[in-house]
Amino acid sequence: MINAYILLSMKPGKSDTAILKMRKIENVEKISIVAGDYDIVVRVHVKSLEKLLIVTDKLQMIEGVRKTTTQVIEKEIAL
Repeated sequence: MINAYILLSMKPGKSDTAILKMRKIENVEKISIVAGDYDIVVRVHVKSLEKLLIVTDKLQMIEGVRKTTTQVIEKEIAL
């Protein structure tokens, strides 16, 4: 299984409607609105890199998404 964070830059005023669409995408586990260089961070859990590409493509097709950057989680440490 592959876990990843997909960082999204959004056009102003488009986040609310985009989040409604993101919630419907299979394998999306969590959506976070953040401050900084990106506007939204989406956590995904998929079976393969091919599935990750499908999720990324679906996110990129949402109106208002300017740019995505995908960060695959290599190791996670629980505290």
